[in-house]
Amino acid sequence: MTRKTDSKTVLFAGASVLAIGLFAQGAWAQEDDAPESTRTLATVTVTTQKTEQSIQDVPIAVSAFDEDAINRLQLTGGADLVKAVPNVSFTKGNFTGANFKIRGIGNDAVAQSSDNGVGIHQNDVPLGAGFLLEQEYFDIERVEVLRGPQGTLYGRNATGGVVNIITAKPVFEEFQANLALTAGNFNTQKIQGMVNLPIGEKLALRVAGAYTTRDGYVTNTVTGNDIDGRDVRSIRATLGFEPTENFRGWLSYDHFEEDDNRLRSGKELCKKDPTKTSYAGIPITGLDTLITSLGCVDAPLDQSYEKTNSASTLAGGLAIASGLLNGDVYTSPLDKDLRRIESFNDGLYKAKQDIYTLKLELDLTDNLKVTSLTSKQNSSQYSVQDYNRTVPDVPFNDLTGAGPAAALYNSLFPGGFVTDPELGTSNFLTTFDLSGGQTETFTQEIRMQSNFDGKLNFNLGAIYVDGEAIDPQDPFAGYYVISNGLTGLTQLNNALVGLGIVPAGSTCPVVGGNQLPGIFCGAVPIAPSDGTATLFTGVPAKDSGNYYRSLSPYRLESTAFFGEAYYDVTDTLKFTLGLRYTDDQKEQDVVPTALFTPTFAYPAVQNGDPLVPTGVLKADFQETTGRIGLDWSPVLSFTDATLIYGSYAKGYKGGGLNPPQPAGSNLFPPTFEPEFVNAFEIGTKNTFANNTQSLNLSAFNYDYQGYQITQIVNRTSANFNVDAKLSGLEVEYLWTPADNWLLTANLGLLKAELKDTASIDVLDRTAGNPNFVAIKNASSYSNCVVSAQGYATVLGAIQAGVLQNGDSRGLCAGAFAGQEAAFGLGDVTYVDGNGDTQTIGALTPFDGISKDADGNKLPGSPEYTLNLAAEYTFQALGNSDWDLTIRGDYYLQGESYSRIFNTPRDQLDSWSNVNLALVLNNDVSGWAVEAFAKNLTDEEVITGAYLTDDSSGLFTNVFLTEPALYGITLRKSW
Repeated sequence: MTRKTDSKTVLFAGASVLAIGLFAQGAWAQEDDAPESTRTLATVTVTTQKTEQSIQDVPIAVSAFDEDAINRLQLTGGADLVKAVPNVSFTKGNFTGANFKIRGIGNDAVAQSSDNGVGIHQNDVPLGAGFLLEQEYFDIERVEVLRGPQGTLYGRNATGGVVNIITAKPVFEEFQANLALTAGNFNTQKIQGMVNLPIGEKLALRVAGAYTTRDGYVTNTVTGNDIDGRDVRSIRATLGFEPTENFRGWLSYDHFEEDDNRLRSGKELCKKDPTKTSYAGIPITGLDTLITSLGCVDAPLDQSYEKTNSASTLAGGLAIASGLLNGDVYTSPLDKDLRRIESFNDGLYKAKQDIYTLKLELDLTDNLKVTSLTSKQNSSQYSVQDYNRTVPDVPFNDLTGAGPAAALYNSLFPGGFVTDPELGTSNFLTTFDLSGGQTETFTQEIRMQSNFDGKLNFNLGAIYVDGEAIDPQDPFAGYYVISNGLTGLTQLNNALVGLGIVPAGSTCPVVGGNQLPGIFCGAVPIAPSDGTATLFTGVPAKDSGNYYRSLSPYRLESTAFFGEAYYDVTDTLKFTLGLRYTDDQKEQDVVPTALFTPTFAYPAVQNGDPLVPTGVLKADFQETTGRIGLDWSPVLSFTDATLIYGSYAKGYKGGGLNPPQPAGSNLFPPTFEPEFVNAFEIGTKNTFANNTQSLNLSAFNYDYQGYQITQIVNRTSANFNVDAKLSGLEVEYLWTPADNWLLTANLGLLKAELKDTASIDVLDRTAGNPNFVAIKNASSYSNCVVSAQGYATVLGAIQAGVLQNGDSRGLCAGAFAGQEAAFGLGDVTYVDGNGDTQTIGALTPFDGISKDADGNKLPGSPEYTLNLAAEYTFQALGNSDWDLTIRGDYYLQGESYSRIFNTPRDQLDSWSNVNLALVLNNDVSGWAVEAFAKNLTDEEVITGAYLTDDSSGLFTNVFLTEPALYGITLRKSW
């Protein structure tokens, strides 16, 4: 708590690890050693090591920004920290998440049970699920960004670093208030405000709120509406109390809510893989053409402005199988504007979060303090959007008047219209997805800190975390893919079952002397429909087998003990030893995906209900980690103050449980392993030239084991582990060359490479080997590899009449495996990514040939980041109380890659950003006016690219930065 604190003490903070102020001469009036110049740098107090310290005295690479700095640097939210902290990158994720990386380390796994590589904290509380990287900052005391593994100071492990948002707390015995109004382009309107109410001498209430609304950055060319807009509101109430001199605390409630049409992902890009009509000079006709296209092929993103071949997708391919379509429905060129999409509906996005926090501090003695930090977090969100963000050019087949042969088709799809219980009635292939769910997290942390006069001090802590996520009975939980192409096939199947018809070529079993009817050997549950598009009304229909839904009900129970001891070897040399023991208990219910599954085929334990778990996956992880460090504060003739430090830390991030697979499948391991990092770091922090310059340097080297990455396997994001080595350098420099001037420069250099890694690239399953070919599985629409010789032999046999048209569709299912001799074939060989020679039958399908990824760049790890800024303040304009500050910021990020394979498609180009601001400020009256421009040159930047799976056609979803933004903010403080 703060007692009668002047919130304007620090005039400017946080262009780098230093919080900077341009202090007037009067600020030194009571100092005997006051400098002659008005130029000086002032450090901000941080609690990085759980005790108040000058940021320049902390032997950790850390950046801090107070509320004034947040405003001046235009850090409206977590994504903007990229432009202010070296070696940081950020991109949104495909499933309502985000990936904030420090030194190349973040969270590249996709699983409910995966932990953050960079810990996101609010008031030191680790957030199980939060929106702090999407929510705008308001009434913030400061934001701290720690770089490097953290585990001996913070309650949850973090291998990359920590972002800690510290909200402003009540001030005793002083009324305070502020209000900020912003208007900008895209019809942006923002309101932020705060009221601090003292209640006697020992109690105070602080209430703050924020509201943002704006039009969308993206145009839906079908509806004509702007989408990806915002309607976000937040409120926070904090009650501070200090009943005695040795006991104090605060209770906070934080509420966040969003209801708009935010897009989870941007435009779909693809280099179309056309349907083939020949191979090796052999004609391909009829049904055999349906397995020849993979949808999209590897190509740079700037050469991928085409539409996916829908015949290669599960929905489009099965719509062909049911007679709704004849081929690819996307025949027109793609609009190359990344901020223009096509969709029959604008989509939905809803999110809500409540955080309750209680912090209590008790001084046991003058030198010993105990802190309790209790938190309860509830969050929920769901997002509905067009799966492809592209509408078909070709409608479903209208077989009206086609005669008796089309009677069943016309009864199901009159006029070529399909009635879907979720999507309504349409005669065009329509696919949407929904991502969402609820999380609940309880945390209890206890810390004891000493402040003895002797050589030894300590900081000890323990934390308990109890969390759960995803309730199968919640209709918004999990991940859905809903398509009327899948629904049409389900309706056809159920009609055939009702008529007792067994389709030609059926492989359904024989029961009681009769072969089971239908395409799927029995009726598949499907919700009734009256033509209403329930998905867009916020009331999804009952669970059905006509769409894909992945559910991962998850529970976490984690206990950890951690702490650091500090020993003053001399007056200037300090030794630090930190230890941590972590026990993570993770559980996930097994809920198999039930697409096209007849009720009788459900596991017996489900008793006909696909939401009943069939079992429980458990993973327990116990690890001891730690940190050792030395820091030295020598007195040097050429600096005003110097800190030199070095450390070794072992970081750990728990393993997890992979998402569910179809019942009976074993396509990938059920769990993935933990991450470990051996991190070495040296650094120095310096101020010199009479406190007018500072130079901070840090260099690091990481040996990373088991970094978690994801790759989609059969419509499921499966997670695997790879090893890596990382090293880098960070330079942070500040200078006030003359009165009222401030110059800053931040440079991050990073080398992040994989080691000893080989894996199959789903975009290039043959690894460029011309003796093999990748084709489509006509049943699951996943892809497989067979020998070119074997594929050509089967096609030749079809042309010769030895095999039937369409028989090549059985290759991926193994229909010809082991029959090589009958076709005059034998075995074939290839060399895999590990350099080993593999042998396989010429007609035997396999997943692919692995590639050697050793030395490839780790995803999301730009080789450099650079920030340059200049600020000049015209003080006392016209001898008034008004100051005018002009500030410009330039940011440059080097190229990076979105996947470990570093193919042309994976490359993300380097990009830059320019911000400008003019601030007219009157500290006496409390008024301020700011004119701002962000992304002044309107750069259109792709920050991330997510590759979808085989059954989606291997298209890419891209994620963009914000366009050029400008506006005016009016502020008043009391």
